[in-house]
Amino acid sequence: MLSVFAASAQYSMNGNENLKGTSSQLSATFNAEDGFIENITVYPNPVVDMLKVSFKSSRRSTAMVSLYNNIGKQVYSQETAVEPGNNVVSIDIRSKAIEPGIYFVQCTAENEKFTRKLIVR
Repeated sequence: MLSVFAASAQYSMNGNENLKGTSSQLSATFNAEDGFIENITVYPNPVVDMLKVSFKSSRRSTAMVSLYNNIGKQVYSQETAVEPGNNVVSIDIRSKAIEPGIYFVQCTAENEKFTRKLIVR
């Protein structure tokens, strides 16, 4: 899964501080900053008729859910209200006349942008 978010890393050395030693371990902890959308899932994939985009949000906002074809042309876009907790956006692929092929679903909210690959049959 691809996601774009601001992150900071903290590294610590455990055991022997000399990198030539055999007991040194490097550990990393990543903390998301300002990220309020997570766990984005696009299903079913491949889709035939009804596409669902689900995600979890930590606060109220709005999001834009867009579909792009394999050459980057936007073929569908929908703005949706985002509530704290689980959110699901449904898109009726057949009523939008979206042809079979490879697409990219992009969810944009505030400064966050997430993209998932989608196959339409």
